[in-house]
Amino acid sequence: MSGTAVSKILFMGLGASGKSSIRSIVFEGKSLDDVKDYNATINYTRSTRNIIDSAFQIFDCGGQESFISVFVGDQAEFIFSNVSILVWVVDVSNFDAVSTSKFYFDHAVNRLYQYSPDAVIYTLFHKIDLLLPDMREQVIETMESFFTSDKDIQIYYRGTSIYDQSTFAVVGEMVQTLITKSIKAKTVSEAIQEFVKQNVELSGIAIYSEDGLPVFEEGDLAKKIILPANLWLTNYERLRGDFPGNNFKTTLETNEFMFVFQQIKTEILLAGVARKVSPLQYVLVKMDKLAEIVGELL
Repeated sequence: MSGTAVSKILFMGLGASGKSSIRSIVFEGKSLDDVKDYNATINYTRSTRNIIDSAFQIFDCGGQESFISVFVGDQAEFIFSNVSILVWVVDVSNFDAVSTSKFYFDHAVNRLYQYSPDAVIYTLFHKIDLLLPDMREQVIETMESFFTSDKDIQIYYRGTSIYDQSTFAVVGEMVQTLITKSIKAKTVSEAIQEFVKQNVELSGIAIYSEDGLPVFEEGDLAKKIILPANLWLTNYERLRGDFPGNNFKTTLETNEFMFVFQQIKTEILLAGVARKVSPLQYVLVKMDKLAEIVGELL
């Protein structure tokens, strides 16, 4: 096969674990109502994304046991070749299915190690919103000790829910690892790092894709931006309709912080956060400068 193979993010797990809902909300902009009554994925679906000059495929594999058996059996080479990240989704509210999920997880890890030994695994303990708050930490710790492997492969564990920003945060973390191979992405990252060093009043800078994924994050408070940034992106189409043109810039203030959102390109949102001790006009001037720098690099 000629050319460079496109890397994959492979979503797997038992049926009704929430794989397709995560993929659709994060990568397709679906709402909670859109995914409420999702039909089961038949066989697999495949789509391609390109973010900051980095292309990757998203495979959503059906979770019925008959499908998983084929994926780890006759179709293993096709499914598990060129995988960068395996996302194994576990419904933590369905305790009866955990052992079955672990059984197929082990088979998937073996195949992943065979065909993509440099891949990493994100095990998502999903639907944590269905657990009592005081149970969540203990359940996740127990699950972590259960979903291990004797293979020399990196496994990350995250608790997720589609009812908060945890899914965007963890998938953004995955995407950040994929785009680091892009020269353009490295250049943008270095520019943002240098800007944050020279402008300490801006306590956090982030760049988001049109999906709401945090592609770059720098600064102590960068993690605080994700919720207001996703709210901004949710209203983007309406804003664009009401105010034709490009380069929207808006601000949001809370008791402690000022957030600034600036559209760089149609698919890119630049966002910054500063503590309210800094004058708003100063922050806006600095963000304009950063937008100019990043816009030229992109």
